[in-house]
Parts: sequence; C-alpha cells; structure tokens
Amino acid sequence: MVPFILKDNADNIINNLADALDAGLAVLDKDLTILWANRMLSAMLNLQYDPVGRKCREVYSCECQDSRHCSVLQALSTGKKVCHEIQLVTEKGERKYIKNITTPIRDEKNNVTHLFKLSLDSTQQEEKVHRLSLLRKLAELMEGTLQIDRLLYLILTCVTAGPALGFNRARLFLVEKERNIIYGKMAVGPSSLEEANKIWREIADKYESLEDLAKASEDTYRYDTPLHMATRLMAFPLTDEKEIIVLCVKSKKTILERNAFSNPNIDKKFINDIDANEFVCVPLVVKDKAIGVICADNVYNRKPITDEQVELLSIFANRAALAISNAEAYRKLGKKNRQLKETREKLIRSERLAVIGNMAAYIAHEIRNPLVTIGGFARILLREYADYKKVKQNTEVIIEEVNRLEKILANIMDFSKPIETVKTMIQINELLENTCSLMEPYLKSVHIQLDKKFNSTISKIIADQTQLKQVFLNLIKNAAESMPQGGKLTIETMMEDECIQIDITDTGEGMSPEVMQNLFVPFFTTKVDGTGVGLAVSQKIIDDHNGFIKIKSVVKEGTTFSIFLPVKKDMA
Repeated sequence: MVPFILKDNADNIINNLADALDAGLAVLDKDLTILWANRMLSAMLNLQYDPVGRKCREVYSCECQDSRHCSVLQALSTGKKVCHEIQLVTEKGERKYIKNITTPIRDEKNNVTHLFKLSLDSTQQEEKVHRLSLLRKLAELMEGTLQIDRLLYLILTCVTAGPALGFNRARLFLVEKERNIIYGKMAVGPSSLEEANKIWREIADKYESLEDLAKASEDTYRYDTPLHMATRLMAFPLTDEKEIIVLCVKSKKTILERNAFSNPNIDKKFINDIDANEFVCVPLVVKDKAIGVICADNVYNRKPITDEQVELLSIFANRAALAISNAEAYRKLGKKNRQLKETREKLIRSERLAVIGNMAAYIAHEIRNPLVTIGGFARILLREYADYKKVKQNTEVIIEEVNRLEKILANIMDFSKPIETVKTMIQINELLENTCSLMEPYLKSVHIQLDKKFNSTISKIIADQTQLKQVFLNLIKNAAESMPQGGKLTIETMMEDECIQIDITDTGEGMSPEVMQNLFVPFFTTKVDGTGVGLAVSQKIIDDHNGFIKIKSVVKEGTTFSIFLPVKKDMA
C-alpha cells in the first residue's frame, strides 16, 4: 500500500524538499515498518541497504522496546508529535547524534494510521557542546592538580586525546626569564604512524571517558619516548622573533601555520625540529604575560586543523595557563614552607644546644672541684697503702672512675664552648685525604678496609677547615665503631645539583628508625662510654655552613651519612 502523501508524483517533491533541509524522512505503519524513505535518510545514516520494508529499530539502531526513549512509540501511544534525540553508531562506525521528530498521520475518522518521522543530523552541534563540556571537565581536572609535571602531562593528554581536542601530537614549551629562552618541557604523542595507529586502537578499546584516559596515561607515561626526548632538547632565544614559537610568545596570539616549509618569512629551525608543515601554536598567557606555548599538529592522520579546533585549543590554553601558574605558585609556596621549617628546626637546635651548653658548663664547673679532691685523696691512699691488696684494688677503681668522669667533663666543656668560625677557600678532597691519612693506622688496626672515591671535578668551597675536619673525624670514628668485627668503609665525593655531596658508608650494624630519630639529640648515645655530643656538634657545624645531613641505615647491613655543602661564594 502506497501512502496517500506520495500520490501525484509527490515523491520527487518531498525528496527535493528534504534535501534542501538536510533532513531524513520516513513513513511508518502502526507496526513500525518503514513504508517509504527519502534518499537523505540513507546518506545520513550511512545505510548500505534500502530501509523500506525494515523495522524502525533496525534502521535507526535505537531501542524501541521502551516508550520513554523512543519518539515513534511515544507518538503512537499519545497521538501527539514527539521530539527526541538519539545517539547511534552507523554501519561505518561513525558516532552520530540524530534529532527525530515523529508526527502521527490520521484518517478522516481521526484515527492514527501512519507515522511521519523527520530526522535531523545534529552531530556537529552536539560535538561542539560535547567538547565545551569536556573543556569544563578538563578545567576541573587541572584545577585539582598542583604537582607541576603531572599537570603538564594532563594538559598534553587532553590536547591529544580523541575524546577531547584530538590532535596527533602536542608539545609544551615554557619561558625561562633568567636565560631569556623558551625551551621544550614535555611532549605527548606517537613517534611514528605505526605507533599512532596502535595507540589509537588501544584508546578506542580501553577508555570510554576522558578521566579514565588521563589517569591511565599518567600511570604509564614514559619520559624516554623519542618525541619527549627530542622536545627536551629544543630551546630558542626570545630575541629571535622570526621563529614562530618566539613570535607566538611575543605577540601573545595564536598562530596557525598551514604551509610552514614554504613560508619564506619565518626561520626554519623550529619547523625542522618539529617536522610538521601544518601546526598551531597557542600561547599560555597569565596576567598579560606569556609563560609558555602549546604546539599541536596532525602529522600522522593528515587531517586539516579546523578553525573550531584552534578556537577550542585557545580556550583550553587559557585555563591551562592559569592552572600552570597556580601549580607553580603552589610549588614555590611548598619550597618556602620547607625552608621555613628547616630554619625553624635549625633555630630550635641552636637554642637547645645553647641552653644545654650553658647548663653543661655550670655542672662541669661545679663537679670538677670535688672530683679533683676525690682523685687527689685516692692517689694518696694508693701510695700509702700500696702494700694492702684490698685497699689498693679499691683505690685503683676510684682513680679509674675519676679519670673517666674527668674525660666526660672535658667533652662536655668542649661542647659548651662557643664555636669560632674561620672560613677560607678549601678543596674538600684534599681535606678528606688529610683526614683519612690520620685515621688509616687506626682503621687497619681494627681490620677495616678504606675505599676512597673522590670526584676530581668538584668545586672548591668557602668553609672552616678545622670544623669540617672535626665532623669527618667524628663520622669516620663512629662508622669504625659500628664494625667491631671489621668491614668496609667507603668515602665518596660527588656533585649533586649546586652542592658537594660527601658520603661516608659503613658495612656495620646499622640503626633502627627509633635510634635514627634521636641521633642528633644532645647526650643521646647508644655507646657504653659515649657522651652523645659528637653528632649534635657535627650537625651544628654543617648547619653553620648552610648545609645539611641525610642518613640511610639498614639494620645488619650498614649506614650512610651524606653531607651536603652548597657551592656558593657568599658563604663567608
């Protein structure tokens, strides 16, 4: 049965009208079988067959069992025009958004006999709304990320992710004011077409949401990829404004270059480095200052970069720049807090040492006089009663204990004295060689092998040679005492950032976390005859040199004391 609306050659008229509207049309009976469809419907849904004679749900790939989600069923049950939007995947695998408007067709008795279904392709509009929604989600993700490297990687993942902006590759460059350059910080993307195809297949199979993709990418990110390593080697002076990336920073405007290899007005170093003829550079601007640039391209799938992509990337870059600025401010605040904490701890240690020192000086002074008297009388008794064995033994014990107490008092007096500092330019390796030569006979006598690994390229520093020698002697002696059965003592020097690092490593008994926690507390000791002042004084000396000490220790395996001394000429 041919519907009445197709009589008198109306088929061509309706087809032409639908083509002009970019609309798909279909007429269905009450059993939801398609009786007629125009040409545009097949093109819109990428159908490889004639839809006439097939059921509605088969053609539109929608679920018609639930009237709440189907305009046809709703129109049939209510007798009213119903509008509903569906999302479907065509036979070619393309995701589309279709807006369906279903209108009941009635006979002379007002009974519904057929359904007229008008379909409009709203994919472009929906994708734009979808991408704007994603940009909002991306902004939320970025605002919650304050670790700078994690944030940068999240930004580039969003630029290259198919669910987001969908570029093939993305590089992020940052401005460094001190050196007046812009340099490559990070890159995300494949290094070849084969790798690109593999990655895109994995993404399509595994990750449904952008959040899932961002989390998985963060967990699996590698810093040794060819693209990232090549980007890290890039650097361009900000004075060379013929380089596109520098021009992007200076102008603070987005630059879309479609034919870079043939453009005579720009230098080719940056272009050759990224090896792309078409790309977009978007500045990262905060408070009217460009802090970096995002550069993206489609070098593998060769898709032209659209104006819409550029617009979305520019919007995204504005939020990304603010997130980077916040993360950098957070990093600096964390650094200041750590410095403040370290300064506070040093101040507390200094005050504690000063108080203990004053108390120790008072106690030592008060004890010394009666101790000298006791020792003197004990020695007189020893001389006068040398022939009495029992008296002699007891007197010798008194003298021995007096000597030990006097030694302890001497250490306490040394601890309580103010440390006089005389700083000069010294070479740490030479100081360590001198210290080791003093200790080598002792180390050999207790069967300890000494291994020296001195880096000959380390810089000279301004320091108090006598005080540092006291620190080294103390740590070497402690290390030797932790190896009562002999072992190996390794002393190594190296450069670490802007510091000289001195490692003193033993193969001794090691220390528990509880012991390590109290190691620098004055008068704390695990030795039978120790005073517990050596490490406290050593730490104060290193603090006075603007350095610090780190400790690693494993019970029954050994301990490493690492001393860090900054290489600065303004320490004196």
